[in-house]
Amino acid sequence: MSIQTQHLPQVIDNIRAAKGWRVRDMVNWHRIVKPLRGFQSEQPRLELYPLMFDLCTRFSVAYQPFTREEPTNIPPRKPSRPGEPRVALFVDAPEHLSGVAVTISNWVHQSESQRLDLTVHTAGKGNLPNAVEFQPMGTLQLKNYAGMNLHIPCVAEVMAYMASADFDMIHISTPGPMGMIGLLIARSLGLPVSGTYHTDFPRYAVKLSGDPGVEEGSWNFMRWFYGQMDRIACPSRATLEDLVAHDFDRDKLSVVGRGVKSHLFHPQFRSEKLRNQWDPHRPQKLLYVGRISEEKNLDCLVYAFQQLCQHRQDTQLIVVGDGPYLETMKSKLSGFPVIFTGKQTGEALHQIYASCDLFLFPSETDTFGVVLMEAQASGLPVIVSGKGGTRFAMQPDVTGKVLSPMNHQTLQNAVTEYLEQPALFAEQKKQARLFAESHTQEKAFDTFWEFNRSQLPQPENP
Repeated sequence: MSIQTQHLPQVIDNIRAAKGWRVRDMVNWHRIVKPLRGFQSEQPRLELYPLMFDLCTRFSVAYQPFTREEPTNIPPRKPSRPGEPRVALFVDAPEHLSGVAVTISNWVHQSESQRLDLTVHTAGKGNLPNAVEFQPMGTLQLKNYAGMNLHIPCVAEVMAYMASADFDMIHISTPGPMGMIGLLIARSLGLPVSGTYHTDFPRYAVKLSGDPGVEEGSWNFMRWFYGQMDRIACPSRATLEDLVAHDFDRDKLSVVGRGVKSHLFHPQFRSEKLRNQWDPHRPQKLLYVGRISEEKNLDCLVYAFQQLCQHRQDTQLIVVGDGPYLETMKSKLSGFPVIFTGKQTGEALHQIYASCDLFLFPSETDTFGVVLMEAQASGLPVIVSGKGGTRFAMQPDVTGKVLSPMNHQTLQNAVTEYLEQPALFAEQKKQARLFAESHTQEKAFDTFWEFNRSQLPQPENP
């Protein structure tokens, strides 16, 4: 293991930030990594310690130890329908506001309504009902990804609980500490294990670190981690093909899409009062909803809107969300007709969607984009990039536009085209709603559950 000169400042910062590691924290982490090193898959053997060392020379990582004050929250499990699998879902950072958190929350609510045993396991406090919340020994803080805190529980405690919990299989939603513990437990207990590739971490890593060299190491880890699994769910066809291009086993991959609560995200919640509060003299409301972070390609949105305002006086941009790029984005758009609402949920969010006219989503790293389904359910055409999985969350030229390339000029042109063709605009608003109505959460969950059910061992014929 060697350190390149340009990475020395990062290494020094991380060493200073690692002073909180106690002996028991190091032992606990070793109990995760050491046995995982011995697991083999079709992928080439990966030396985890050198890889983690390399990644920690490129990312800003801090560790915050905890003193346990509360016992682990283990709620009683509800009985499942006969013949259905009992699935343990392992999740990192459930409190993080993202499309992944929305998807997992939807899975949990659907499983409860259908009397199915899907139990979330995480570390720390989250917002998911009936979750097993192990008390963390400490937290890894990824400073490059503000707000992403990865809690690490006591491995021995989680393994002891799972040894007596009588689950049929494990499903892993994130490749963090909880995901690694879930993989360790599945292999230790001989349980079927699957995972969902929710997030394009290798490309996120490049965007957030500014270091192109981090992508190869990230892909190596992803191939190793997901290569241990029996099956992998992908949110879109684009994600599946991307994984195949990066040497994932195609036979393990399946598309498991997303749905939307179309009764909550609906054009009926449009509010003229809200629109007038924003600005009654700018009737064309453009909307972005999501994390305010550099990996979302938000500079493209900023420059496109700046140019648009030089030619039109009827547009206004509404930005919903929070994140580390927020203050920079506010500064760049100072003096322009922009409303920053901050994080919104529930009825307020439903009303904002329905009160806008066109949804702009310039991200090139999202594997799907739940917000796109919410926008279309609210009657908004969407403009997305040809890169990533977002183009599979809409119908090109029916419910919106796909831009290849996605840059500030193509985005400005696409918005202008809609505003200057009101008949096309109106038709795509109708089609967007119809498309969303056919992609319900119930259908999406049924696909996810069948994905898990298919891994149950088949009974032997007498």
